[in-house]
Amino acid sequence: MSFYTGTQTELLYAMPASGAAVTAAAATILSGTTAANPPYGLPAGFFSPAQTGDAGKSLLIKGGGWYTVGTTAVTNIIKVGLNTTQNTAAIAVTLAATGAWTTVISQSNVAFEFEVLVTCTAPGKAGTNGSYNCIGHLLVGQANNAANPTLQTVGAQWATPVMMGAPQTAAGFDPTVTQYVEVSGQWSVTTGAPTQTLTNFYVFGLN
Repeated sequence: MSFYTGTQTELLYAMPASGAAVTAAAATILSGTTAANPPYGLPAGFFSPAQTGDAGKSLLIKGGGWYTVGTTAVTNIIKVGLNTTQNTAAIAVTLAATGAWTTVISQSNVAFEFEVLVTCTAPGKAGTNGSYNCIGHLLVGQANNAANPTLQTVGAQWATPVMMGAPQTAAGFDPTVTQYVEVSGQWSVTTGAPTQTLTNFYVFGLN
């Protein structure tokens, strides 16, 4: 912190426990959904001028966990977004999402990690959505403290990047109500019993 502006990166939320395992061929919330593991509600007015929320105010959303797949080829979709009602699998406002990326078969304890940048371009007001540019990425690779990748060869052992978000467009949402920051996962099929668990999830205020 430079003390030039008196602002700093601030951890607004850290998920206190792992989320529920996602095993369905339907969008399911990966992040906290219970009283003991609650979701993070971005406060009403967070981006409003009264909260020093002029254009340029930003969030950093990070998270990660692990997944396991059987001998059947499957795809997965990860989405980060906002809901006015918590634990809503069909996320109302998508901040950033992957397409349907294909896993490697017969893998256990594969790590995934994502981060998303959210920057306010127009704060908005009651009855008028604000606008927010969002961009991020997902990394997937062997982990479990035992990965032995061959660094000259791109393959199953490498951390493969998948881009998230649409930086040329802006997500819009009502800034005057609480917006729950949530993450969903979705398998294409349940053959082979794929499973995915979010173990870490953080929301940072950048300014």
